[in-house]
Amino acid sequence: MSKGILPSKLTDHLEKLYPLEREVLLARASGETLRAIGGRLELTPEGVRQVEHRALRKLRGENTKEQAQGRRFRLAVEQRTGEPLERVVERLSRAEREVVLAYANGASLSDLAPSLGMSVTEATVLRDQVVARLLGEERGSRAGKWVELKAAVAAALAESPLTYEELEARFPMSRRRLMKLMQELVAEGRADISDEYPFRFVGKEEFASVKA
Repeated sequence: MSKGILPSKLTDHLEKLYPLEREVLLARASGETLRAIGGRLELTPEGVRQVEHRALRKLRGENTKEQAQGRRFRLAVEQRTGEPLERVVERLSRAEREVVLAYANGASLSDLAPSLGMSVTEATVLRDQVVARLLGEERGSRAGKWVELKAAVAAALAESPLTYEELEARFPMSRRRLMKLMQELVAEGRADISDEYPFRFVGKEEFASVKA
């Protein structure tokens, strides 16, 4: 309650959080220090604090990173086309329209994808392709290639968990660039980190089945 979250809201909405966020928040609620949690999870105290802060923002219903990203996308498209996003997407197929509007609203594709007859991975790849097209990032451009690379990595993770080393072998790039890519995928809810050591990145569908 000292963090502004009622106990009932904490227990009722833990499913909104990533596994690491749940573990950190429950540990903090039980009185563990940032340093103690960090030592157990191999994170710095500051890293634990950031995870806790992100989880609390979600539970308070504050704007998430995905919602802010969606607003920026909407603004960019409307500035580029001079039309409201809803009018722009009228020219798209139903599937393209719905995944793009979900992105603009900061919504997850996990519930939408089955209604479109697609897996989450397929819906995510489609979304990234259409988003890149609407932003003028045509195939072959630097930004377009980044979108395509992220989609390829997300698809690979949906098939099997991979360590940093395994990802580097399949997608040759610098460790710094790979870390940036994986941070974006985790922030977007398209990948997560396993609890095992050495840790592996897993696709969200794969992660759900492993935890189940």
